[in-house]
This record gives sequence, C-alpha cells and structure tokens, in this order.
Amino acid sequence: MKSMHRVCLSGVLLALVVAFGLTGCSELKTDLPAPSTGELQVHPDGWTTPASANFHGMEIRSQGWDMKRCQTCHGSRYDGGIAQTSCLTCHTNAAGPENCSTCHGTVNPAPPRDLSRNTARTARAVGAHQLHLLGGAISRNAPCTECHAVPSSVSSPGHIDAAGVVTPADILFARSYLPQPTPAPSYDPQTLKCSNTYCHGNFRNGNNFAPVWNDVSGTQAACGTCHGDVTKPTLAERALPKTTAQGGTHPVYDFATTPCSRCHEEVVDASMKIINTNKHINGKISIGTGEFEF
Repeated sequence: MKSMHRVCLSGVLLALVVAFGLTGCSELKTDLPAPSTGELQVHPDGWTTPASANFHGMEIRSQGWDMKRCQTCHGSRYDGGIAQTSCLTCHTNAAGPENCSTCHGTVNPAPPRDLSRNTARTARAVGAHQLHLLGGAISRNAPCTECHAVPSSVSSPGHIDAAGVVTPADILFARSYLPQPTPAPSYDPQTLKCSNTYCHGNFRNGNNFAPVWNDVSGTQAACGTCHGDVTKPTLAERALPKTTAQGGTHPVYDFATTPCSRCHEEVVDASMKIINTNKHINGKISIGTGEFEF
C-alpha cells in the first residue's frame, strides 16, 4: 500500500513539474517576437543598419547606454554567449562594443561622429575635435585629457548621461601646456567659445583670443589672432607679439633686416612657416636653440 502511495505521489509531482515547466515555457515564448523568414527573430529588422530607426545603437542609447542586456545573450565579452553570435565581428576595436569610438568618433575616440551621429564640423558636439586631437600645421596635438576627464570604462561614474538624454560634455581644462596653469580657462556652452586659454593667446604679449568651437571659416588660426595683429599688411607684422609701445615686452625691430626666424630659428623659417610644432604653443619661449619659461 505504501508503495502504491509513493507511486501515486511521484506521478502527481511529475505532473506538477511538467505542468509548471510547460506553463513557464509558454510564458517565455509570449515575450519573444514572432518568427520571421522561418527563423526566430530576436531583434527587429534594421537592427544592424545605422540608418534604420531600429538600429541597435538607438535602442542602447534609450537605455542609457547600458549594454548589460547585450551581455546576457552575447556573453560578458560580447564574443558569442548563449546566442552564439559574436558582437566582435563588427566591433573589432579593443573592448569591442565598449570601445570609446563605438559611440563617438570613428578611427579615434573624438568626433566626428558625435552621439547623435553628426559629422559636420559645424555641429556643436563635433567642432574642432579632430584639429585638436591630431594637431596641424601650426600646433602639436592636444590629447583628450587636455579638456576632458577621460573615463577608464563605459561605466565609470559621471560618464553616462541619463537614458535617452545627451547633455553637453564636461570641459575641465587640464592646462598641462604650462608649468603653471593659466587663470580661469572656460568654455561657454551657449556661445561655444573657449576663453582665457593659453593655447589661444592668454599669455604674456598675447591677445587672449576667444575662438568659437564650431567655426569653419579657417580665420581663427591665422597669425595675429593669438599674438600680433591680423590687420597688419605682412605676415611678420601680423605675427609680432605686443611690444613695449603696446604694453608688452617684445622688442621692436626692423622686419626687413630681422625676420622672426633670426631669433626663433627652431620654430619658424624665413617664410614664416612653422617648422617645429612641438616648439610652438608649448608654454615656452624658444629663442635660438634654447627654450625659456614665461
């Protein structure tokens, strides 16, 4: 009799387990999208197409750039997981989808592209990022840390905005160009102007020029903007820092007999071309073969 009771109880328990399992599985299935083209479609059409409204980057943005849900199926390293589909096929940079250039930038972490996928330099989040990061004909490059607190990872405190919201980046100005920082450098998110920065003329005999971040005219890097006078007729005159007559300390001299290259031979040549960007806009005065602190 006891044996029969055990069999009956076992049968009841088995029935309950089977019923519960079937119910749970049924509930799980109702949460999944309908099959498409004969296969189970987990993500909507256009999931991997940047121009699509269903692009996965837009979905991740709406979730506050939280990629933990991606890791649930694709693995903690995005290399396949239970989905057996690796995100690293497309996201080939270090850290995969968590690489800085996944959200902003392309070949490097700086825009273009910005978080809204803008690429034009006139876009406020694009602006002169590449000119600063890569350097140019008149200056060395300025790393991201010169203006920003660079996070060590996507999840670093203070890095991610609220879900679906893009707020202006924090501009901190590390001011590492100078042994002593220039006073109160700032960025105005309304006018898009940088003010009181050493690299744009906040130094002795400079003009303390305030450039507009997204200006594309090309005039803001002209000789005379940071030091000198853009209204003068010759390039040498336009580049001349403030003299004693102008309230500065630079000596007055005859341009015909004393070109800039006479004293600043390792920075500029006789045609006024910058020949060493590491010695221009570096926080020091280069005279002859020596460099002197301000």
